[in-house]
Amino acid sequence: MFSIENELKSFKKKSINTYEVPLNDLYDVETKINSIDKTNKRNIMSMELLKEELEEKNDQIASLKRELTNGNKREEVFVKKVLAILDQVDNVCIFAEKSQNEALISNTNSVMRIIRKELRELEIEEIPTIGEIFNPELHECVEAVHDNTKNKYEIIDVIRKGYKMNGKVIRIASVIAVR
Repeated sequence: MFSIENELKSFKKKSINTYEVPLNDLYDVETKINSIDKTNKRNIMSMELLKEELEEKNDQIASLKRELTNGNKREEVFVKKVLAILDQVDNVCIFAEKSQNEALISNTNSVMRIIRKELRELEIEEIPTIGEIFNPELHECVEAVHDNTKNKYEIIDVIRKGYKMNGKVIRIASVIAVR
């Protein structure tokens, strides 16, 4: 026969059984949340450490950039001074040729050979000029002349020599070219 008491007893058992599983699941969820919290805390700590390291590295990079900039400025000043000395030596060579003093010409040529050798070792080279075709990346035309015996834009004289260092132009040559 159908009895309400029996039915309630069976319902309670079912009810208790259905709550046992969610209670276990709730415990598992709490465990997982705690695990996630611990992982998050570790990740946050790791991120803070990485952030500090990144800031240190950025400071080091900024310091190296400043040193490099200062080094480049010193190098530029040095190169300008070397070029000024080369200009003076070139003036002495021009004077020696104009004076037609063979001893002076010989001595200045010897000095220029030594200087050119040392400059090659520093990877400083003179920009080719006379007989070359004008190149605005390498030359500055300070005067253009008519000459039917020369090619158009051919360089016929040098006012101030130009130089490259490591393949990069450090001073363009001032020249006279044919129109």
